[in-house]
Amino acid sequence: MSDAMTMAFAQAGALALDGAESAAPAISNRNPGANPMASAAEVRREDWNRLFPGAAENWDYFTACERAAPQGFTPSAMAAYDGGRLVAAAPLFRLTYRLDMSLQGPLRPVGDWFNRFVPKLVNLPILGMGSPLTEECPIGVLPDLDAADRGRALETLLAGMASHAKATGASILALKDVTDADVQWAHDTLVRAGFTRVATLPVATLHLPFKSEQEYLASLSSSMRKDIKRKLKSLADVKVEIRDSIEGIEDEVVALFEETKARRKADYDAFDDVPPGYFREVMSSLGGRARIMLTRVGGVLASFNIFFEEQDRIIDKYIGMRYPLAREHNIYFITWMMMVRRCIEKGIPWLQMGQTTYCQKVRMGCKLKRSWVYFKHLNPLINAGFRFAGPRMAFDRMDPDLVELGADAPYLEA
Repeated sequence: MSDAMTMAFAQAGALALDGAESAAPAISNRNPGANPMASAAEVRREDWNRLFPGAAENWDYFTACERAAPQGFTPSAMAAYDGGRLVAAAPLFRLTYRLDMSLQGPLRPVGDWFNRFVPKLVNLPILGMGSPLTEECPIGVLPDLDAADRGRALETLLAGMASHAKATGASILALKDVTDADVQWAHDTLVRAGFTRVATLPVATLHLPFKSEQEYLASLSSSMRKDIKRKLKSLADVKVEIRDSIEGIEDEVVALFEETKARRKADYDAFDDVPPGYFREVMSSLGGRARIMLTRVGGVLASFNIFFEEQDRIIDKYIGMRYPLAREHNIYFITWMMMVRRCIEKGIPWLQMGQTTYCQKVRMGCKLKRSWVYFKHLNPLINAGFRFAGPRMAFDRMDPDLVELGADAPYLEA
């Protein structure tokens, strides 16, 4: 790393610890330090993708998400350059955020009361790193940086975020869905910068080191194995198709997604929203990396699964089902097994199955990958209160399935 870049990172790290009073450099200068950008599209595609090698959720994905951003979200990006070389970047979003959003069940009416009568207490402007349309915080850093420079790169991004937040009137900084893998190298830097963390919804993940479908079934309990085999008898009445376009079925896809979302046990407000245009934009932008699995019964579309393929992982991104047709023909189990078959046939060892219906997914072999939200208020006094109250509103404590699993929830090791 150049001496100029090391100095810039050190200066940026000091700003992150002190609250980042000075403004970030202008984007046109491409100076060492963090540059706020209106869009990830302002970064060259090949430069951005170099920070996320092999990821399906790449430059194409984030620019597609910007074109179909959920209501209330304003997407942008942050990038750090060493001269003309991009060394770190991440998508950002701005949102007026309900602090009580993690409250579910009997506590939710309390939050709704505050939101109705004293909205300023629970609705605050936030600048977040990540995306409402990802399950993992995409912190992009050049892969060849050593541990020290990796930390400095993150400090640079955090300093740029703090400056940009002050310039745009946001009072809270957050990193959404930081994985345990990134916690290993990023946690100390975030703590030094004044961030507190709280557990958020884990990601159900299925490890498939199997040579055949039968080996996978043998890894399950006897009762689950028998149940799946019984339900797969419905496959005789179901037509399964995999394609890379939603042309001609876009309206049906949107309708099935909304129908399925309405049946969820928990509601996470703005972060549950997927705009209708998302499916079209992503399918057309990612090409062969984005696929859709369709099931039909008697010519009627019963379900869809949009999934992304990487070398070592398939991300089962969004699902939609038509009720009661899907239930009558065991479509959920059929599509699950179709995804398992695809992974095994292609030698892909991991199947990522999302952040809902944990009890069922655990019974079918999934383990849970921990995720964290890191957050801080730019006012030091208020941030002290955040340190105390924040962990008591953890998302994973409010999800009904996670509560039911309790201490038996099988988490992956970091």
